[in-house]
Amino acid sequence: MTRGVLLRTILGIGALGVVLLIYFAPQTAAFIFSIVAALLPLWLPVLLALAAWPLWLHAVRSLYTSSISYTTLELKPGPNTPKTAKPMELALYSLYYRTEISLKNSLLIGMVRLPWSFEVRAGSHTIRYYLHVPTHHRAMIESRLRAEYRDIDFDEVADYTHEQTYNPFTERISMFEFALEKPDPYPLVGYTALEHSKDRRDIFAELVEDLASVGNGEEVWMSLMLRPHQRDWGTSLRSYLKPPVDSLHEDAASEIQRIIGAAGDVRGLPAQKQRLVTAIEHGLQKPSFDCGLRVLYRAERDLWSDERVVQIKKLFDRFGDRELNSFICYDPFSRIGWPRKDLLLAAPFLAMNFFLRVFSRRAFFSPPYYGKSFILNTEELATLWHLIKPSRATLSGAAQTRRLEPPDSLPI
Repeated sequence: MTRGVLLRTILGIGALGVVLLIYFAPQTAAFIFSIVAALLPLWLPVLLALAAWPLWLHAVRSLYTSSISYTTLELKPGPNTPKTAKPMELALYSLYYRTEISLKNSLLIGMVRLPWSFEVRAGSHTIRYYLHVPTHHRAMIESRLRAEYRDIDFDEVADYTHEQTYNPFTERISMFEFALEKPDPYPLVGYTALEHSKDRRDIFAELVEDLASVGNGEEVWMSLMLRPHQRDWGTSLRSYLKPPVDSLHEDAASEIQRIIGAAGDVRGLPAQKQRLVTAIEHGLQKPSFDCGLRVLYRAERDLWSDERVVQIKKLFDRFGDRELNSFICYDPFSRIGWPRKDLLLAAPFLAMNFFLRVFSRRAFFSPPYYGKSFILNTEELATLWHLIKPSRATLSGAAQTRRLEPPDSLPI
């Protein structure tokens, strides 16, 4: 039973009980209500505090995040783009940093760690790469990417999620989100193993090739949101009563202990489990990021494809490994609380507009939407998103166009 169903059941039974008590035993009801009223100074402040806490956090965090200026950059990889994800891992490795947020700033100002979003936009048989970052982080991220991708171009563009207005009568929208099937310590298959395997593969390039099939009247937006992983304040009142903790290493130790079991020594395990323990320990040696992964599909109503929906749900299956970890697709409605969830389910056009707004705001770690986040290290992130060499099959003519420099002899 979900929390919303349980809450509705309790409220319904409570309301029915009050009515029946007043009808069958009015004197008893009056006596009980007089006691409740007498104890009002004791229980009412606690009830109001519990009710106001999530509203306060939602308000201050929304105000803080809305005050941050973001910039959208279109990334145009050049013909000399390396055929490996290693440059992206090096860039992410150098972009890891820690942000100390005090209890005061978190509670009173609503300060949160700001995410970046690495994105892919597919439509009309073209692929375009975007980077949505806080404006004051732009120089840092751009310089690191330029250091690894020497012939890359950055163009500041308008946010493409705002270019078109949503018309519920002519188009449909659906949003999908993905999380790890196993706990965070279990790693995904990395590009290093794939590039050194017998059949060398670039599974992100395969994903891009699949998205290149999105035709006219359809669009698929993929967003990988991330921020450096560290100790952080939560959203519940209980999380503010104790210092923030980073449980990644503790969870990894617990998982390793569970794998070892009664053997007591990793050397006594089968080779398959030894490799698993080694993979978990190897993943902890690299910087990690909090991640959120979502895909939005929008299309004209007469061009809506259920096959495309199935393709999107299976889009990240290729990153999975039976022994390590894999992605699962979950319904974003499961992350919305009651009663908003019931309202959106009753009015699908409101749900489509809500998810479009959530995607546009890149809301995942802060209001108005909290997704099911997971933790990946730099190698896993580079496997999941990196720049690939442009080709006619994947990039539009606009994206392939290289910026021409003026000749040195041009008079000034």
